[in-house]
Amino acid sequence: MSANNLSIHSYVWIPRWSTELGRHAAERAAAAGFDCMVVPLTNQETIDPPAIARMFKDFGLKPVNTSNQRPDADISSLDPEIRARGLERHRHSLRLARDMGATHVGGVLYGLLGKAPQAATSANMDAAAESLGMLGGDAKRMGIRLALEIVNRYESNLINTVAQALALVRLSGSDNIYLHLDTFHMNIEEDDLFGAIQMALPYLAYFELDQNHRGRPDHGAIDLEAMLAKLLATGYSGTIGVEAFSRTVTGADVAAVIGIWRDMFNNGDEVASSAGALIRRAQAKQSASALV
Repeated sequence: MSANNLSIHSYVWIPRWSTELGRHAAERAAAAGFDCMVVPLTNQETIDPPAIARMFKDFGLKPVNTSNQRPDADISSLDPEIRARGLERHRHSLRLARDMGATHVGGVLYGLLGKAPQAATSANMDAAAESLGMLGGDAKRMGIRLALEIVNRYESNLINTVAQALALVRLSGSDNIYLHLDTFHMNIEEDDLFGAIQMALPYLAYFELDQNHRGRPDHGAIDLEAMLAKLLATGYSGTIGVEAFSRTVTGADVAAVIGIWRDMFNNGDEVASSAGALIRRAQAKQSASALV
């Protein structure tokens, strides 16, 4: 039995969130032995917290949430009205998360997801940090932690590395903001993968397994078993997540933003079973090395 909660993204099985589609994903996640499942709050109007809370209780799962920003609602904007709308969008996400029983809201909380037309400025960083400082306090009062997902240069112009994320966390002044590492993004941006993990550890709340092609985690260029075994050897007790995308499953709106153009798998059960096996092998490697 893992000492870490194991989480998987609902988009492994479904193209978008709805209560009906979410029930199918929750059933499959529970059957595969996961403890948590990600419920994106991208389309807030489709979120029914009481129904989600009942569904997750039925399957013995805990919800994990992600929140996002939009061009007219962005906490890193220098326009006060756009920034205010960004804050309110996140606050609404926090209320939805609280009401479904979640205690973790992550994602690209600090700005827009997508390829930017120019570099961010220090003023954008300051705006995001000040806003996150306020949100961290709001979330803490609701019993929720915030986790900043560090993504690659094609998906954010604000932070792409652990070093940049730590600078943003410290600038925010909040003690309720943590880090979410995703191996796909790390593989693009970090000079030293293991060094980045070590640097992130004091703030690390969510470590996500995501192959270089974003398909099945057990086939690809990233040695996820070695990364995970080394992470476990540090005594990491946070959540281990699994994420994958395929043109067969992924919704068109998500695919367009993150560039999912190939059929990497046909059924989410392939991802869940291969990820479970990979995690067990990494645990076994770590256990064996601890005995040496």
